Amino acid sequence: MALPTASAPTPAARPSTPRPVPALDPAGQLPAVLDLVEAAALLGLGRTTAYRLVRDQQWPTPVLRLGRLIKIPTRPLLELLAGTIRETG
Repeated sequence: MALPTASAPTPAARPSTPRPVPALDPAGQLPAVLDLVEAAALLGLGRTTAYRLVRDQQWPTPVLRLGRLIKIPTRPLLELLAGTIRETG
């Protein structure tokens, strides 16, 4: 006779609104700069990882700091995704 297994209680789902990921549009409809969360989404990274990479100066493209805002220029990001630029190490 098998013992019933107790399932762990699941935490309450936290309502969140996912941020839209900008589409890679060859027609150039992306803005000149993206915020860090949008840029991270294009790279498949989470918010926390993105901020850590910027803090540790490991973000793979140029970073613009405007006061407390962090902006990522779109062109180098798209070049990175297209594989046309190399990271220098």
